[in-house]
Amino acid sequence: MTDLGAVRGVSLGGGAAAFRDIPFAAPPVGPLRWREAQPAAAWSGTLDASRFGFACPQAVSPGAPPVPQGEDCLTLNIVTPDVGGTGLPVLFSIHGGAFFVGSGRYIADKDLSPIVRRGVVLVSANYRLGRFGFLAHPALTAEAGRGTGNFWLSDEIAALRWVQRNIARFGGDPANVTILGCSAGGSSVNALLTTEVAHGLFAAAACHSGGGLFNAARPLARAQAEGIAFARRCGIAPDDPAVLEKLRALTVEEILAGDPGPPDFGAIIDGHLITRPIAVSFAEGRRAPVPLIVGSTGNEASIFGMMGFDAATLRARFGIDLGEVRGVYEEDGPLSDAELLRRVQTDFLFTSASLGLASFAARSAPTWAYHFDYVPAARRGGKPGASHCADMPYIFADDARRSADDVAVAERQQRYWYNFIATGDPNGPGLPDWPCVAPGRPAVLMTDDTSGIATAPHARRMAYWHGRWSGETGVAMLP
Repeated sequence: MTDLGAVRGVSLGGGAAAFRDIPFAAPPVGPLRWREAQPAAAWSGTLDASRFGFACPQAVSPGAPPVPQGEDCLTLNIVTPDVGGTGLPVLFSIHGGAFFVGSGRYIADKDLSPIVRRGVVLVSANYRLGRFGFLAHPALTAEAGRGTGNFWLSDEIAALRWVQRNIARFGGDPANVTILGCSAGGSSVNALLTTEVAHGLFAAAACHSGGGLFNAARPLARAQAEGIAFARRCGIAPDDPAVLEKLRALTVEEILAGDPGPPDFGAIIDGHLITRPIAVSFAEGRRAPVPLIVGSTGNEASIFGMMGFDAATLRARFGIDLGEVRGVYEEDGPLSDAELLRRVQTDFLFTSASLGLASFAARSAPTWAYHFDYVPAARRGGKPGASHCADMPYIFADDARRSADDVAVAERQQRYWYNFIATGDPNGPGLPDWPCVAPGRPAVLMTDDTSGIATAPHARRMAYWHGRWSGETGVAMLP
C-alpha cells in the first residue's frame, strides 16, 4: 500500500519482489506540459505494477530494441530484496543518455542485480528528456512568474519525495537513500546536490562520469534564446500571443523533429531550482553536505561520436584549440591528432570535473575520488581505455563471460559501493584502504590492470584545465 493506493508487483523468490510503473507525479500532458512535476492522483483498487510502462518521449536509436514511449511517463520502478523487511539501505539510480534518451528500466530490468542481492532496495525513475524536459522561453517565464525550464530536475525531485513517503513500505530506510547516476545521471546527481529544494531527500551521493566544471549549466538568457529558436523551427513566432497554447498543441513527433542534430540539453540557471553554475556552488560550499563518491573513466571520449564533439565543435562551442593544448599533452612524446583529440575530450568534460569537484566537495563532507580504466585483457589491444560509464556493469551486472581478473574487479567494485550505500563510507574489512580526498590534492582510487591509490594524477593536464576554469569563472580551484 502506497500513499496513493495499493500496488501489486511480481515475486522474485525468497521475499524479493519487483514493482514497476508506479506513478510518482501527474502525467505532464496538456496544460501540464512544460510545468514542474505536479502531484499524482490517487487510484482505487490495486494498480498492476508487474510491467514496465512508457519511456519518456525520445528519438529512437537505429538498431535499438523498441520500447513503448509516451508523455505519461513519470513513473518509477522498485526492486527489493525483502518486501517484508525493514531499514534496508536504498539506492536511487538515475539513468544516463545525454538527457535525450534512456529510461528507468535500464537497471530495474536486471531484477536481482548484485547490489540488490547484497541487501539494497533499488529505485529507478523516469524523467522528462530532450525538449520535453529542457525548455526555457520568455512566455514560460511570464507564466511561472520566475525563471523555469528544468522540468527534468523537478521530476527527479518529485520521485525522491515519493521515496521519502513510501519506501519504508518496500523494506527501505528513507533516512538512508543514496542517489547515483552515470553520464546525464551523474550530471543529475550534481544538480540535486546543489539545489536546496532537494536537500534532505538523500543521505549520500555518487556521481559517475557526470562532468560538472565546463558546460554544466547554461544561463537563463541563453536557454530562452534556444527555446525561441526551437519554437521557430516548429513554426511558432516569439511574439505570437498564443505561443504557449501552440507549443502545448504540438505532437510528440513535431517536438522531436524540432531538435535535429546532436543533442544539446543541460541544466539551466533558472534562479529557482538552479541558482548558479554547478561547480561554483560546489566551490562556495552550497551543496548538500553528504558523503560523495565522484569519478570518471579513462576513455570518456568514446561517447563523443554520438554527441558530435569533434575538433571543430570543441573550437566553435568551447574555444578549445588543440594546437594550443598540444604541448600540455606531449610531455611524454608526440601524439597523433586523433589521440590528442581523444585525451582532450576525456579530460575537458570529465577527468578535470571529477577531480575538481572532489576537491571542492571535500571541504564540506567526506569525499572519495576514483578513476576507472580497467579493460579486460582480451580487449586491451583494441581499446585505448575504459569507455564512458564502463565501470557501471562491474557494480550492477553479472556477466558469465568474465575472466577471473574481471570477476575480481567486479567483486571489489561491488563491495566498495555496497559499503558506501549502506554506511556512507566505501571502506570495510578485506578491502584495500580508499582514503578520503584532501581539498586540492585528491587521493584517487585507480582501477586498471594494476590498481592502487594515486595522488593528484595527470597533474600537468589537470592544472591546465583547472586554471582555465578559474580564469573563466574568477573562482580559485585550490583552497
